Amino acid sequence: MINLTNIAIIGSGPTALYLMKYILSHVSILKQEIQTITIFEKESTLGMGMPYRPKTTDIYNLANISSEEIPLLTITFADWLRQQNVETLAKLNIGDAKINDAEVYNRVALGSYFEHQFQQLIQSIECSGIKVVRNAESEVVDIIRRDNSEVSIITANGNSYNYTTTIIANGHEWKEKDVQEVGYYASPWPIHKLFPKKNQSYNFLIGILGSSLSAFDVVTSLSHRHGSFSKVNGALKYTKNAENPKFQIVLHSAAGWLPHLQYEQQKPIREIYRHFKKIQLLDLINEQGFLRIENYFDKLCRPALIKAFTKDKLIEIAEMLKERSFTFANLVEVMAERHIYTNSFEGMRLEMHTAKNSVYNKIPIYWMETLDDLMYSLNYHAELLPAEDHIFFHKEIMSFLMNVIAALPLQSAEILLALYDAQTVSLKTGRVTNIQHVTTESQTEVEIEKENGEAETIKYQLFVNCGGGKKLELDKYPFKSLVAHGDVVNATAVFADNQIANESKIELVTLNKDNQQSLKLSGIAINGSYNTINATGATNNNIYDINFTHTGGLRPYSYGLQACSATSLIVVESWITNIQQGGEIGNNIDELTQLYEENDEL
Repeated sequence: MINLTNIAIIGSGPTALYLMKYILSHVSILKQEIQTITIFEKESTLGMGMPYRPKTTDIYNLANISSEEIPLLTITFADWLRQQNVETLAKLNIGDAKINDAEVYNRVALGSYFEHQFQQLIQSIECSGIKVVRNAESEVVDIIRRDNSEVSIITANGNSYNYTTTIIANGHEWKEKDVQEVGYYASPWPIHKLFPKKNQSYNFLIGILGSSLSAFDVVTSLSHRHGSFSKVNGALKYTKNAENPKFQIVLHSAAGWLPHLQYEQQKPIREIYRHFKKIQLLDLINEQGFLRIENYFDKLCRPALIKAFTKDKLIEIAEMLKERSFTFANLVEVMAERHIYTNSFEGMRLEMHTAKNSVYNKIPIYWMETLDDLMYSLNYHAELLPAEDHIFFHKEIMSFLMNVIAALPLQSAEILLALYDAQTVSLKTGRVTNIQHVTTESQTEVEIEKENGEAETIKYQLFVNCGGGKKLELDKYPFKSLVAHGDVVNATAVFADNQIANESKIELVTLNKDNQQSLKLSGIAINGSYNTINATGATNNNIYDINFTHTGGLRPYSYGLQACSATSLIVVESWITNIQQGGEIGNNIDELTQLYEENDEL
């Protein structure tokens, strides 16, 4: 039985923000159970989250999500902006033009909104009778699970506090060290560390690993500090400053991809059971207890995608999908070929016409939205996939989703094209195989393997790794006592076919008494309610982990604010079910998926 008397929440970013929202929405029940909520935040302000803090990001970095796509808090982001005076908007780098619900604004503005909303939610929870303790500038360095009734939180100053339940929501962590003497930065955050010193500039070639949205944050921030943008005949133009004519940025992309562009969505908020009923998915679970990804695609994705492609008037693709021999891998291959350009920047320029038509004229691109919906749905059932399907999803599907479905705001695309036209940004295709720090030359040497097998070496005075954080291994989990005592363990997935497991060269683990071979995934083991699972296979009913970097092995498509909202709601709904039914949900698939249905109702 859970004990919610005294709750600790580690971190105060968007996931914790939505957790507070759903606590408030169920406060009539939860105030009978919860006496105190204590929030630990290592920064000085609560509610912002790492990507949205002025300390971390920049007013030129766009949030990549519009107000209409953000799950509702006490008011919408756009309505909050409309309440601000001209001076405040100016500080947030927002002009006095009419605020648009479909517009994408910068991350600092979104962070200010989140901070305000967090305080509003806390005040409302306190008014209900639940005490909320705010511990800013209080970094949690370790967690010790004493037993089923007590968890100890250890802070950086050596203090220890005890709680009945702990929720880990500490967000992004960047542990790899920069090597500033050779101009190497292991991550772009905080982005201010990349800026030239006052009265200086970068008059040389700059390298960036990756062509992700965070890579474009670096491009945008540095380009604004080395030149200026202006509108000429309605088109955005970039002019370098006279003192840095050699300022140039190279993006390294293994496949030469640039993300595709923002598109209009019929229903911007994802739902887990939008395109099929829960029972339809549960009926696909086979006698081994697995949900096979090809069966999921065939029975649930195929009908929805045929409708979507037909609406988009892509009849050729719809007809292909009607053939049962046309698989998920076939679809990815066909659509990837349609979105690969000889020159990705020129491809982006061509795509801009379609994207603007979609966004400005409110014309949805149904297949992109539907596929995103379906993969979002699969994500919340991914623990049912066997190891073979996890391998397939990570190898064949994820890069396609992140490049084709990931939506770059039109404003960002216009900036990139202006920089490309000014010969200030370029794309280097090929896999970066090695990064060497050449201290004698104060440079970073990057080795690239091209598609034809040839190698190339480039040296940079400034090189920024925007390839994303490495997948979390258990020895890097931040709370060492939980690992040492076996209270958290590696996420794993059982192979459906032991022969495939035996033939695989991937690291395997023999898990159970039935000698089933399992694939070691990244991150930690959790159940469907985000409780951690210990070395005995039992659920820790008083420790939840809703940090996506920790749980991304089992739930690989958890991205963005909508996933923050859904995850937090699942946790709170599991509490309500537990209180009302008087028992643990555990791993009961029927009860867990009931939580997901309730998620869709909000």
